[in-house]
Amino acid sequence: MKRPILTLLVLGVLAVGSAVAVVEVRHETRSLFVTLESLRDNRDQLNTAWRQLQLEQGALAMQSRVERIARESIGLKAIDPQNTTLIRLESGGERQ
Repeated sequence: MKRPILTLLVLGVLAVGSAVAVVEVRHETRSLFVTLESLRDNRDQLNTAWRQLQLEQGALAMQSRVERIARESIGLKAIDPQNTTLIRLESGGERQ
């Protein structure tokens, strides 16, 4: 009679241990899921910021803006056709 009681006691302890392990694993799973969602939100915010920076870079590199800054800061001027000399190369010349 002692044997069935011992077996029942061992099975009970194993069942309680298994239940505790299930609870622990579910808790860890939920914690990891919360962390994953937080990281996804962070990723989405970084992607949005990256797109905004790319748009800003495109706006800052626009030709009209670059020309305006060049005119204002270093005195860049448009080419004056009267002060320009055009040099043409002969197309029929031999090359060595």
